[in-house]
Amino acid sequence: MAARPDLNLRVGLRVSLLLPLLALVVMTALMLGSVPVGPADVMRALFHGSSTAPDAEFRTAYIVIREVRLPRVLLAMGAGAALSLAGLLMQTVFRNPLAGPGVLGVGAGASLGVALVVLSGLGAQLSSPSLFAALGGAGLVVAVIMAAHRVVDDPVVLLVLGLLFGYAASALTTLLMAASPAAGLERYIIWSFGSFALPPGAVQPALLFGVTGVAALLALRGSHLDALLLGRAYAESSGVHARALQGSLLVIASVLTGIVTAYTGPISFVGVAVPHLARGYLRSSRHRVLVPATVLSGAVITVLADLIARVPGSGRVLPLNAVLALVGVPVVLVVVLKPGGSKDGVRL
Repeated sequence: MAARPDLNLRVGLRVSLLLPLLALVVMTALMLGSVPVGPADVMRALFHGSSTAPDAEFRTAYIVIREVRLPRVLLAMGAGAALSLAGLLMQTVFRNPLAGPGVLGVGAGASLGVALVVLSGLGAQLSSPSLFAALGGAGLVVAVIMAAHRVVDDPVVLLVLGLLFGYAASALTTLLMAASPAAGLERYIIWSFGSFALPPGAVQPALLFGVTGVAALLALRGSHLDALLLGRAYAESSGVHARALQGSLLVIASVLTGIVTAYTGPISFVGVAVPHLARGYLRSSRHRVLVPATVLSGAVITVLADLIARVPGSGRVLPLNAVLALVGVPVVLVVVLKPGGSKDGVRL
């Protein structure tokens, strides 16, 4: 059933409002920190500044913005968007609101891959955990789930299997931690807290542009994802190759999760919760609008959580995973438990 024009207008307006909200959060994150920077200096550093400017105070602001905060904000935006999109795709494939990179064991598989590299000492010379190890661990879990998917066509059973695979991967990681030397153990524990403090480079813009491109393609194929959400039989009757589409979406989700986990650590909560926030905000499950809303919402939440984790003005940094849970869980509870939220919050 086609959506009413007035409903399309309202939903489109809700999605567009996320853009200025993201800009506001990003600007705030660039301004606040152990060294406060005024908005004029932030804009000058972003668009017109130079580290060789004669103004010593501005040179400090330039270095803080361009070499510390901007790379961190870009990585937070890309990671939040990627994990949120991965969670949305998994919830669509399995038609289960609990599905996500963490719940289905994909995040645990990526962490196991990194643990094999870091705790064994193979990654001692690396500036960051191995990308290929994280992708391999995430891909292995997804491959096992897809193999089970060919035998068992019950989304609930597959969800339970994903949980079991995640527990198994976490158990192997714990065994590696128990047998690892102190140096590797300390490095892995710090990594497991989660952080967006990656040095400037090509990773941040590449991840951000990559997620934006993938999200745009998925939004254009939104009708296919909508059909998949209504069941495989309906999707096949609509001309959608459901099994091939499910496999493609799981591969995309595993690659996004593996890349983010490799560079930021195992970021929890985002993949499962943000799609629910986007659905509750839009009052719609149409993927043409839900995909961009989920990506933008994920970017907003992770940038905001990282800002809180940096505790502006104190010079201290809190574990990112803890902040995400403490900030995000109450928000999700409000959306899920508010009167009428479960009745009309999801519709095509």
